[in-house]
Amino acid sequence: MVTSSVEVPVRDVVVGVDGSEGGYHAMAWAAGEALRLTARLVVVHAYAQPVGVGSVTTRGPDPRGEAEALVARSRARFERTAPSRELATTPGAVEFVAVRGDACAVLVHHARRGAVVVVGRRGVGTFDRVPMGSISSTVAALAPGTVVVVPRAARAQDPRRVVVAVDPREASDRVLEAGFDEADRAGVSLTAAHAADEGLFAGATDGDLAWLERLRAEARADLEARVARWGEKYPAVGWTVEMREGVAPGALLAALRSDDLVVTGGRAASLQVGRARSGPDRIVRHAPCAVSVVHD
Repeated sequence: MVTSSVEVPVRDVVVGVDGSEGGYHAMAWAAGEALRLTARLVVVHAYAQPVGVGSVTTRGPDPRGEAEALVARSRARFERTAPSRELATTPGAVEFVAVRGDACAVLVHHARRGAVVVVGRRGVGTFDRVPMGSISSTVAALAPGTVVVVPRAARAQDPRRVVVAVDPREASDRVLEAGFDEADRAGVSLTAAHAADEGLFAGATDGDLAWLERLRAEARADLEARVARWGEKYPAVGWTVEMREGVAPGALLAALRSDDLVVTGGRAASLQVGRARSGPDRIVRHAPCAVSVVHD
């Protein structure tokens, strides 16, 4: 717990570790986010408890002992990173815990309690074609609040810029607010980006193209007005609006770098429905940088 001499954080930053390099990289990123938010960092490892069948029990390594050993290794790894040295000077700023349970369920539980949940991403393989193919995608789809997915290639320090992926069909004020807040805390600029799928208008007539041009201009003007309103609330943040041509979200992904931070929206999905083909999920799976998913 945070002592009375320390400002109580607004919310925790919770990161899941599993002993992999991807998990350790996510932990380093989460340490930086905890500093930006003036929040407590909670490093969690979830482990499964073997269950005997009938009268048959198996003897093996104690899962609790193995989990605590992994947490100890994570702590040692954490203490070698730069952000940890700042956090270490604040009593109660960091906690390491081993929790019995399913990793996804444990992280979703923390998200429901208002924490920012950070998970690593190992890469994209055949699971990219299924609704719930990895812990990162599952947590990003199911957890309420904010989930940040951090691939191995992502920069662990403050981002170069914050990119807000805007869908004009969705109410994006919460996403824009989260993006401006991140940019303000990190002291970087913000780009509000939208990709329009021009392929839908292949073979269109001149009249159709003229209508499309007017629609594009109206969409840009509307987006600029919405972004400008948030810019007034965050005067220290420089911002731009970028309308990209091409299939979304591929057009946006092509413009990203490992030192960006993407903020995108989404609705918490159900286990039955999933959202394997949604724009946010594809950004989560393929972006070279950290992706913050802000749920409605």
